[in-house]
Amino acid sequence: MRDVGLIVKVTRLCNLRCTYCYDWRSGPDQRMPFEVAARMTAAALTDPEHRGVEFLWHGGEPTLIPIRYFEKLMAVQARFRRPGQPVANSIHTNALHISEAWIDFFRRYEWQVGISVDGPREVHDSQRVDAAGRPTLDRALRGYDKLRAEGLGVGVISVVDRKTLDLGPDALFDFMEEVGIRDYGINFAMPEPQPHAPPGTRTDHYITTKERTEFLIGLYDRWRTRDDSDIEIREIATVRHRLAKTRGGSLPCTFAGNCFGNLYTVEANGDVNHCCYLLGDPRYRWGNIMHQDFADIRRSPNMNVIVAERDEEEASLQQCPEVEVCRGGCPMETYMAARHDPEPPGGCCGQADFIRHVRAHPVAAGRP
Repeated sequence: MRDVGLIVKVTRLCNLRCTYCYDWRSGPDQRMPFEVAARMTAAALTDPEHRGVEFLWHGGEPTLIPIRYFEKLMAVQARFRRPGQPVANSIHTNALHISEAWIDFFRRYEWQVGISVDGPREVHDSQRVDAAGRPTLDRALRGYDKLRAEGLGVGVISVVDRKTLDLGPDALFDFMEEVGIRDYGINFAMPEPQPHAPPGTRTDHYITTKERTEFLIGLYDRWRTRDDSDIEIREIATVRHRLAKTRGGSLPCTFAGNCFGNLYTVEANGDVNHCCYLLGDPRYRWGNIMHQDFADIRRSPNMNVIVAERDEEEASLQQCPEVEVCRGGCPMETYMAARHDPEPPGGCCGQADFIRHVRAHPVAAGRP
């Protein structure tokens, strides 16, 4: 049995126009019909191979969907959830539409909430603008403060693109501390998939392996010298827990090794794909939940080919001295590096230097 995560693209409509984002759409047919969401939910919960299921409601901007839609889905979950089956729900939002009604819903159904804050004003307000081109940082922080004031579980994701790299990790760390964000993770900007791009193809919104590593090392050093155990940065926490061989951290898909069959992205029309970063490559489309169940999807010819390729790739990574920690790294990062990184990390996962740095520079004795 396995625990699965479903990234549900419940709508592609969005009230923002982020400079690095290619997920939003306009026009009709950009909202997942309820019958698709209900069918997906029932299929995920009744599959005997699925021990636990996490639904990650994503967009576009999912709070553009009426709350009643999600309330009906909670009834579907209650109907098909097996006795004792772990089920979790989370939503990722830009936080501009957080209201008392949404807060009540999140509390009632114990949803986790993730919001996007990209860092200092000069970064966030140039990258994350609304449809009218207006800045959004103040509105996003108001939404964050509302959620925190109600005691809800809320985390923050910061997308690191060129502007953040130019400012450096200290600027991001100091900004988060200044506005009271003490639990966050990093998503490095990624380009839309270019399946046929030859190695070394230059493209916008791609952060190289070396740049990612240098940024994370700088962030770790700033966090370590700050000596505040209440500040948790997802990437740092995950590596430290892996090194200590303890449970913890919240980056399961990046260091999960072969995540195929454990993570799916579901489109509004019911198409089931792998990771949402690879939606532009048809090789990573497994099927459609309106015509197949998850057992059929696991038998997808496309998935079988990709899994075999990944098995060969992971075999070549066994020489990496950090493979027990990173388990070969993220397949999506490997995919992008093979096409866009001028110095792809051959023979080792892209996180190896960061892992070695964390091991070589432990935190002060007695600090969690």
